[in-house]
Amino acid sequence: MLKRDLNIAYVGNYSPRICGIATFTTDLCEATAKLLSPRSNVFALAVNDTDQGYAYPRRVEFTLQKNQQRDYYEAANFINASNADVVCVQHEYGIYGGWDGVYILSLISSLSVPVVVVLHTVLKNPTPNQKKIIQEMAQRASQLVVMSNLAITILQEVYAVPAEKIRMLYHGTPDFTSLNNSHYKQRFQVEGNQTLLTFGLLSPNKGIETVINALPKIVQEFPKLIYVVLGKTHPNVLKEYGEKYRTGLVALVDELGLQEHVIFDDRFVSLEELYAWLMAADIYITPYLNEAQIVSGTLTYAIGAGNAIISTPYWYAKEMLAEGRGRLINFGDTEALAAALRELLSNKATLKSLRDKTYKFGRQMRWEKVAEKYLGIFKQTAATAAKRSLKLKTPVLLLREPPFDLTHLKRLTDDTGLIQHAKYIVPDRHTGYCLDDNSRALMLCAWAFFLLQSDDAKELISTYFSFTHFMQNPDGRFRNFIDYQRHFLDETGSDDAFGRALWALGYIIWRPPRDAYRSLAYECFKKALPHVRELNLRGKALAMLGLVSYLRCYQGDESVTAQLRECADYLLALYKAVSDDTWRWFEDIICYDNAIMPMALFQTYSILREEKYLQIARESLEFLEKNMVHNDRLSIVGSRGWYKRGGERAQYDQQPIDAAAMVLAYQSAYRVTREKDYLIKMRQAFGWFLGENDMGMSLYDHETKGCADGLLPEGVSLNQGGESTVSFLMALLAMIEEYEIEGAA
Repeated sequence: MLKRDLNIAYVGNYSPRICGIATFTTDLCEATAKLLSPRSNVFALAVNDTDQGYAYPRRVEFTLQKNQQRDYYEAANFINASNADVVCVQHEYGIYGGWDGVYILSLISSLSVPVVVVLHTVLKNPTPNQKKIIQEMAQRASQLVVMSNLAITILQEVYAVPAEKIRMLYHGTPDFTSLNNSHYKQRFQVEGNQTLLTFGLLSPNKGIETVINALPKIVQEFPKLIYVVLGKTHPNVLKEYGEKYRTGLVALVDELGLQEHVIFDDRFVSLEELYAWLMAADIYITPYLNEAQIVSGTLTYAIGAGNAIISTPYWYAKEMLAEGRGRLINFGDTEALAAALRELLSNKATLKSLRDKTYKFGRQMRWEKVAEKYLGIFKQTAATAAKRSLKLKTPVLLLREPPFDLTHLKRLTDDTGLIQHAKYIVPDRHTGYCLDDNSRALMLCAWAFFLLQSDDAKELISTYFSFTHFMQNPDGRFRNFIDYQRHFLDETGSDDAFGRALWALGYIIWRPPRDAYRSLAYECFKKALPHVRELNLRGKALAMLGLVSYLRCYQGDESVTAQLRECADYLLALYKAVSDDTWRWFEDIICYDNAIMPMALFQTYSILREEKYLQIARESLEFLEKNMVHNDRLSIVGSRGWYKRGGERAQYDQQPIDAAAMVLAYQSAYRVTREKDYLIKMRQAFGWFLGENDMGMSLYDHETKGCADGLLPEGVSLNQGGESTVSFLMALLAMIEEYEIEGAA
C-alpha cells in the first residue's frame, strides 16, 4: 500500500504519564505514524501536571505546564511555525488548566492550522462553563470526534453542535490475535483457575466493592475462581485521599475471607503485559457506579481481547455491549452480578459463544483500522483548509456578527431604568440603578432607533431619558446611584457619569427620536454645561463627545465651541506633560475606558479641523494598540492592577467597556481619515466579544442576547449585567453602521 504524506500535531497527555488519555494519545499518534510515509512529520505536544514533567519519547517535541496559560500561546506558536497540516486535540475537562480546562481554548483560538478535537467526555448535564467550552471548540474545530452514538445525540441536543461537525469513531484497541488463553494463564500462574479481571486506574467510582461482595456465594460453587484487580490508584485520588479506597477494599476482602480469591496488583503495567492479562481472563467486569461515562478505554480493550464481559449499564457499556455482546447488571447489584457470573462460569458453551461474539465485534476497533479513519478525517480537514486559505484575500472574523437584539437589555430594565447588575442573567435588584448605565443605554437606544428604526429601542428611550433627567440636580450636576426603592445614594456622582450623561444628551439633541426629546435634552444639556470644566480626564473626554454631537446640530454656538476647544487643549496639555518616546499617553497608567480619549480627539478634529488634535489622537490610539493588541487580537489591560508606567501589565480581568471603546475609537478614526486600516482594526477589536481574545471564549451569549461581565483568568464571567451588555450592543451598532451587516434589524 502506498503510504501518504501528512504532517500532524497531537495535543494532550502522553505516555509515560499514567493516564488513560495519555495512553490513547500515544496509541493514536503511533498508529497514524505507521500508516504515513517517512516524509510525514507526526509529533506531539504533551501537557505536564508536575513541574518536573515526564521522560517523554522523541515523538514529543513540546511540553506545556497545565496551569501556565502563557504555555498555551507558546504551544500554538510552535505549531503555527511547524509544517503541521492539521492539529488533533484530545479534550477532557481535567487535562488542561483554568476553570474546567478553559486554557485549551487559548491554544485552539491562536492556531492558524485546522483543528480536529477528540472528545473523551461529553456531559449530558454540563455546567454553563463546561457547555460554553465545548461550544467554543465546536465553533473553531473542523470536526469533533466522539466514540459513541449517544455522544452525537448529546452534542446536538444539549450543545447545539451541527451534525456535520461530528464524527463517530471507535476507541482503538491493540490487535489481539487469538482467543486461546491457556498460554497466558500459565504465565501468571492461574492455569486451572477461572479468572475474572478488572483493570484501570483505581478510584471510588469504579465499584470494585460490588464484585467483592458478590464473590462469597460464587466461590463456594467455583472454588478455583480468582478475581484480579489490576492498576494503580488514580494519581489525583492518591494526591487527595491517599490509598484510602484500596485499603478499604483489602479490608473488605479480609472481612469476607476472600484472601485466596482476590489479587490486587498495584501497578500501571506495560501494554504487552496488559495484553497478556486480558488474554488470560475468562470474564472481564466493569462495575462502575455512575452511568455518565461516554467512553471507556478499559472496556474497549476487553472487547478487543474477546473477553466475556459483565458490566453495569453506564452509557458506553450499554452501546458497546448491545445485541447480546455482554451482560448488563444494575449499579451496585451484587445479586445480579452473582447470577451473571454463575451463568457464564457454569456453561462453557455460553461463555465461548459470548467471547466469540465480542471478539468479532472488536476486530473493527483495532488501532490499524481506527487510525485509517482518523487519517481520512485529517486529510479532508487539511485539504478543505488549504482551499479556503486560497480563497481568502482579506482578514475576516472567525465568527459572524450576531443580529442586533435588545432582549437581554429589556430583561434588565424595569419602569425605573436599567438595573446595574445581574446574577447570571437574572436582574439583581439589590444593586439598584446608576446614571452611568442608564445614560449609556439612552445613547444606545437613540442610536439604534436612528440607524435601524428599532421599535424596541424606541420604547426604551423614554425610560432611560426619564432616569437621566431624574438624576440631574437643580444646579446642573448629576447624582449617579439610587437603590431599588429609588432612594438617592449620593449627592454628586462621578465625573465619568456626568460625561456619559452629557454625551447621551448631546446625541439626543443631534438625532432626536422625537422633537420633544430634543427640547428636554437641550434644557438638561445647558444646565450641565457650566460644570464641564470641573471634570477630570475621562469625564472631559466623554463630555467632549456630547459637545461634538451638540455642535453637529448647532454649529454656530461659539460658547460650546470654545468649551470643546478648552477640553481638547486640556487633554493635549496632559499628554505633553506625561508622554515621551516610549509612553505616548495622557497619564501614568492605562486603566479603564482608555480609547475614549483618542476617540474624543478624533471627533473634536471633525469639528475644529485643527491638526494638533488629529496628531495626538493618532499617536495615543497607536500607543494603546501596542499595549492592547497581541497576536492580531485585542488583549485588554486587566483591572487587577492595570498597567502602571514602568510596571507589569495585568492580563485580567478584561472588561467589555474597554473593547467597546476601542471599536468606537477606530470608527471615529475611520470617519475622520477614511483610512481602511482603521476598519480592519475595528473589526479585530469587535472580535474580542465573539471569542477572538486571550481565552478564546465568546462573551456574547447567543441564547440570552446578553454579554458577560468580563474575561477572567478562569474563563468568562457567568454574570451578564447592564454595562457589559450595553457596551457590546454599542460596539455592534458601530459595526452595523460601517459594515452594513445584513440582518442587523
